[in-house]
Amino acid sequence: MTRHVLPGSVVVGVDGSAQGWHALRWAAVRAEQQGRPLHIMHAGDADSAYGPAFDDGPMDNVCDEALGIVTHHHPRLAISWSQPAGPPVPIFVEASEVADELVLGTRGVGAVRGAVLGSVATQVSAAAHCPVLIARDAVTERQLAGPVVVGVDDRPDGIAALDFAFAEAARGMLPLVAVLSWRVERWDFAAGIPLPGANLEAAGRDHRARLDAALAGPVAQHPEVPVVPLVVCAPATPELVERSAQASLLVVGTRGHRAVASLVLGSVSQGVLRRAQCPVAVVAYGARNGSAVAGGRARM
Repeated sequence: MTRHVLPGSVVVGVDGSAQGWHALRWAAVRAEQQGRPLHIMHAGDADSAYGPAFDDGPMDNVCDEALGIVTHHHPRLAISWSQPAGPPVPIFVEASEVADELVLGTRGVGAVRGAVLGSVATQVSAAAHCPVLIARDAVTERQLAGPVVVGVDDRPDGIAALDFAFAEAARGMLPLVAVLSWRVERWDFAAGIPLPGANLEAAGRDHRARLDAALAGPVAQHPEVPVVPLVVCAPATPELVERSAQASLLVVGTRGHRAVASLVLGSVSQGVLRRAQCPVAVVAYGARNGSAVAGGRARM
């Protein structure tokens, strides 16, 4: 399957839907801005209602139209394509081994033939070896100039998400909002009596110190990025979803197991994938497998 994916590509899933075309256009812009090749992938089961897909068959109508759209608007962009048959999740996960980014659409039968995107996006995000970006087709002009919002966690995948968010903000010359959410857990109470306010304030200061420590490295690497650090005592998902309304991109980690046999995405990541009002990037810990795979069918 990956023999057609040029290493370092932005891979985008298409299916002929409105959401799929939006994801395609967004992925093409990202690829051009970053100087990366674009790979168009129309994947799905051979027995799906949308008809068979063949690894080495003639180009189907969806790929043909996708290539036409991209070459018209981005004539200098390097493009490759594939239409692999088989279960979509392992197809996209395998492509992520050589891709730099994987872009999918939002709702309905998007990005894959015969599969509901919500399920596929969640599973692929948990298992992918590169960042997975979920496009939104209702982003306002105000949001396009909005900040990159990142959910901060000091676990390894949280740090990876933070590094990705800073790189995005630097590339787009955008501010970054770093949100660390925390909650008072049951064991923070004794016999039903809340801890004194001073202790809660101390806990807040401790979380702010954690946030500052997590930001220190990326801030030093990207001093040009304006940063707004926020520590909030509130559930992470609704806090991030609310801030996504003004954001150009929302970045979160996986907090799960990156393996096809154990597709688990953290509850916060799942929640923002469903409810965010801007594009979402899910970033797993660990670098992608950058080993070269022979380039396949391409148009330059």
